[in-house]
Amino acid sequence: MSVGYEVRDRIAYISFDRVEKHNALRDSDLAALVEALHRLDADAHADVAILFGNGRSFSSGGDVQGRLQASMEEGSIARRTTEGPAFVECENWKPVIAAVHGYCLGHALGTALNCEMIVAGRDASFQVTETRIGLPVAHWLPLLGTPGFATDVVMTGRFFTAEEAWQGGMVARLVDEGRHLEAAEELARQLLEVPQGTLRTTVRARRLVCQRLSAPYQEVIGEFSWAQSKEAQQAVAEAARRRGGR
Repeated sequence: MSVGYEVRDRIAYISFDRVEKHNALRDSDLAALVEALHRLDADAHADVAILFGNGRSFSSGGDVQGRLQASMEEGSIARRTTEGPAFVECENWKPVIAAVHGYCLGHALGTALNCEMIVAGRDASFQVTETRIGLPVAHWLPLLGTPGFATDVVMTGRFFTAEEAWQGGMVARLVDEGRHLEAAEELARQLLEVPQGTLRTTVRARRLVCQRLSAPYQEVIGEFSWAQSKEAQQAVAEAARRRGGR
């Protein structure tokens, strides 16, 4: 399995396990993540989850061969699997904490932003990779922290550090390198002490409001056509060459 699921002391641990590729995400990996999120929602033994990556990174983002090249060949992203809807297809609305270290790039950054809070090690490195390959993700703007910081990192597509993400309001907890999972567990235990009905109402409100804030951006962007974008074609081909098909 490319996505692990384990429960200990009412905390569900959801892990990316494709360590040889910095947990690069294929459609099958994201389908497994969707399955894990639905499992969490129905799991009577878990009240909070931690999403993290095994190995050297949280995730390097969408797999070039398995997602980006496929979208290019199809001329659309419509057939790509995505976990976003699973965060609002809930009955029990349990909080998810993203514990981030190493790379958190592209699609993986969007995954972390869907979580209630991000705990980041100081070694974490973030990027809105989509900007660099010609794919608009303006709908992330309401989720990336303060307006100035969000506009900066979305429009430039530059790498940014965990320190910048914390100062920009994107990260809830900034911790020393190697402590991201430990700190996420400490936060999860704090959430377990809160009356769960109140907590889950807050989770539901947050996710639905975020969805509504993002919707106008998605409407403006519309259905992006990879087939008509020579910039995207060149960028994906170059990414495939650099990463060797990761």
